[in-house]
Amino acid sequence: MKQLGIALVLIFFVSTNSFAQKGKEQSLIATYLKSNGSAVQYEYAYDQLLTMLKQKHPKTDANADGWKYLNENKAKAVADIMVDLGKVYEKHFTTEDINEMLGFYRGDAAKQMLKDRSQMTEEQKQELNAYYNSEVGKKIISKQQVLGKEIGTASEAWSRDLYETAMTLLK
Repeated sequence: MKQLGIALVLIFFVSTNSFAQKGKEQSLIATYLKSNGSAVQYEYAYDQLLTMLKQKHPKTDANADGWKYLNENKAKAVADIMVDLGKVYEKHFTTEDINEMLGFYRGDAAKQMLKDRSQMTEEQKQELNAYYNSEVGKKIISKQQVLGKEIGTASEAWSRDLYETAMTLLK
């Protein structure tokens, strides 16, 4: 009986520790996706959808609740796609890889690249080249095709679900 109690405590500790690790890794990936501009792109896509929908389905008394939901749901919708993208990155990259990627995107070269690549200094261009010549950079390049496909699939599903939800709410 005592052994069963010890075994249960160990199982609980291991599974709790595993969930904590997953949570830390997902949080790290979420931070990376914010740093690399992905979150901003999906926020923009959400805004563009609302702009298009306003032209086709202006706010009326009949659809006011739908518009209220859509206007208040942006953060949740973007968080949902970030979770889906996080799963893609988690499948292909280690925590160490994500840490290196995040380190680069926190730097001036990446910030300038995201802002306006044509205005990068020579030093920033060298930093960018060094990043893509590093082990993690080579890994990113080697996985570019599969990442593009998996990210595309997640994005399409997100967009389709968002559009279908919007159409249901606004009709």
